[in-house]
Amino acid sequence: MNQRERVLATINHKEPDRVPVDLGSTPSSGISAIAYVNLTKHLGMPNNSVRVYDVCQQLAQPGDEILKMFKIDAIDIGRSFNIDDEDWYSYKLPDGTFIEYPSWFHPAEKSDGSLVATGNGEEILARMPRGAAFFDQTVFPYIDGYPSNLDDLARDMRRVSWQAFAHSPWDHAEEEGFWETLRKRCVQLKESTDHALMIVAGCNFFEWGTFLRRIDNFLMDLVLDVTYSVYFRDSIMGFVAFHNFSDMIKKKYGKTEVDFVISDEKMQ
Repeated sequence: MNQRERVLATINHKEPDRVPVDLGSTPSSGISAIAYVNLTKHLGMPNNSVRVYDVCQQLAQPGDEILKMFKIDAIDIGRSFNIDDEDWYSYKLPDGTFIEYPSWFHPAEKSDGSLVATGNGEEILARMPRGAAFFDQTVFPYIDGYPSNLDDLARDMRRVSWQAFAHSPWDHAEEEGFWETLRKRCVQLKESTDHALMIVAGCNFFEWGTFLRRIDNFLMDLVLDVTYSVYFRDSIMGFVAFHNFSDMIKKKYGKTEVDFVISDEKMQ
């Protein structure tokens, strides 16, 4: 039983030959860059620079040697992007650790040793205090209340660090031909490896409430303002459907227009 068969058997509630193992096939199952550096040192591996593909959470992209050593069964499709050396640059963290950041991410070090990351313009969207292991979100666009309408939702979402500094492959989502490239890379991975292939779709509707309102406010909204909370959730669903899946369907089926009917029936 190979890696993909093992994972698929488990998902289908069939007994595999062993329990599948994951390390980094999604950010939720990833390993921090600091921990990864310490792991490679402990294993006596060469001091290769660690590529941090998820800059918000400072997650390392596990190397092929680690995947093989720990018999990892699933990999992230995003690792098929940013594969050239020029897609990365070397960066020294305040604690002296050398890593590599994506070429589009350029945090600035402040006098107190913290790192800050800005979006378009000078607005600081994320901050990593000195000695911390990840960047904290600093901008919550609706922290003081919802706007009268959500016409500017797309603009406001781009002020959130998780959107502004998206990990691969979504850091390429706005590029021409992205969906065709994504499909091509998926096929190449499927044909070149027996690993199960994973991708994070980003349909985290409730989490986006915490990103925009901050978690304390949004949790209170769910109790005190149920009507608007449902409207807000549906707006997030519509945004994801329109901006992600409509483009994919247009490219795949040659459609010029795509109509969506969004229902919460399955979410009840």
